[in-house]
Amino acid sequence: MKILVAGGGIGGLAAAIALGQRGFEVEVLEQQAEPRELGAGIAIAANGARVLQSLGIDAALAPLAHSPVGASLRRGKSGRVIAETRFASHALRFGALPYNLHRGDLRRVLLNAALACPTVRIHLGQRVTSIAQEPDGVSLETEQGLRATGDAVIGADGIHSVVRGAIAGPEAPRFSGEVVWRGLVRRDRLPETASAEFMTIWSGTDRHFLHYLVRGGELLNIGGFVESGEWRKESWTEPGNKADFARLFATFHPFVRDVIDAADECFVQAIHERAPLSAWFKGRAVLLGDACHAMPPHMGQGAGMAIEDAVVLARTLADHRGDVEGAFASYQAKRKDRVARVQAQVRSMGRVYNVGHPIRGVALHAAVWLLSRISNGGPMDWVLEYDALSA
Repeated sequence: MKILVAGGGIGGLAAAIALGQRGFEVEVLEQQAEPRELGAGIAIAANGARVLQSLGIDAALAPLAHSPVGASLRRGKSGRVIAETRFASHALRFGALPYNLHRGDLRRVLLNAALACPTVRIHLGQRVTSIAQEPDGVSLETEQGLRATGDAVIGADGIHSVVRGAIAGPEAPRFSGEVVWRGLVRRDRLPETASAEFMTIWSGTDRHFLHYLVRGGELLNIGGFVESGEWRKESWTEPGNKADFARLFATFHPFVRDVIDAADECFVQAIHERAPLSAWFKGRAVLLGDACHAMPPHMGQGAGMAIEDAVVLARTLADHRGDVEGAFASYQAKRKDRVARVQAQVRSMGRVYNVGHPIRGVALHAAVWLLSRISNGGPMDWVLEYDALSA
């Protein structure tokens, strides 16, 4: 059985590896001619880390990853800690420690692992433009003239997915109302008093600032999230003006201002999302990751959901060999409610970080502080406990 994968990002490559390990013939079509260093970090929580371990790439990721001591929520101006949690128990409770990576590092490791699978072929520099379905097969055509045929196609082609359009019809992603300013700072340029071992969110009025270490602790990934109705361009590589970035956080704690100043460059991106779909598949075509359920990054679960999708889909295809639509129906049943619930929680967390009116912020942060003191389990435990390998 041959599976086509439109898109060679994190979800598409994870799917290719998981399918290749189960003996499927896989052909991946990726629009980038060569992997690029995208200036952004990516957080992998315990639920996603377990899946990456199952793909056999944890040894390759280890020197590139950084496991934070914990997560901290602080007031943006004063720096006072509102709530804090430590991750030391995650390996025992959830089967893995969370870790943070440079997005380019994760994609490069996944690409190398996919290329090492004897039944996986990858075509770089091939932008999928159309899909055609027949009763006994499916084909993809690219802008560069390549035509690939197979028994089924996985749409892992991102938020502007061509495959999604063939399944759900034309529908533009919706602007979330937030813009993120991103950058990377070398650790040796951080303020001497900085403690970067925690993933930290600095909460403010209509904006918040996030930082965590990547690339084995060598770089600090920074992101400034601002509610805005102006900028709408959705791109990982759009250059930003660092002076504009600094002005947006000029009233924040000196540490925040210092790390923005220490960044060599910055990028700006309007965050878009996708509403939950009623159907994840049509005929022999199915969706995963951002193509299906793009969401803001407020819980670090965008990549986690794509990785979970990949292994659940690979397993259902293996369990229903020869019955493509039965496999897709099983996959949808396993994933749809969970992902919709994660999307809803992500929106709620965004409201915690961007507090709106200062008085509302005081009340909201007081509630978060109280919950952190009386709760035996954290608000994300249900996310982390999920086992995509046996769901």
